Amino acid sequence: MGEWEKRNRKLAGLREELQRSPANLDLANRYWRALAGDGAKNEADYRSGGYVIEAYREAALLSKEGVEAFACAYRELFDISGESPRMAFFDEPLVLSLKAKLPEMAETDRRNVEWILHSIGSQMPKVDE
Repeated sequence: MGEWEKRNRKLAGLREELQRSPANLDLANRYWRALAGDGAKNEADYRSGGYVIEAYREAALLSKEGVEAFACAYRELFDISGESPRMAFFDEPLVLSLKAKLPEMAETDRRNVEWILHSIGSQMPKVDE
């Protein structure tokens, strides 16, 4: 079996695990890293906005840590590829979760989430002073 086949089998296995345990952040992180490939082996970087959603959506619906990981992955994707968040990947529960967790976040994480919300054209929540 060639390297390409091994990698695709590994990704398929991680994807299946993630489908069984969609809010598992450790698993989401492993899947995201596997999609990035290993530069030493000249593996392609498969990451895209659709994969951010696939890897992190459920975790982002359930916890602040999930939202932070989701936003971090999207920022990383943008930094390496220029791909911005697109509204087509976002549904109302996900947008509401991103907004709801904003007040609990540290500044860097909050900026990443605000950038996502701005990128998809969502109204920013009002912060009480």
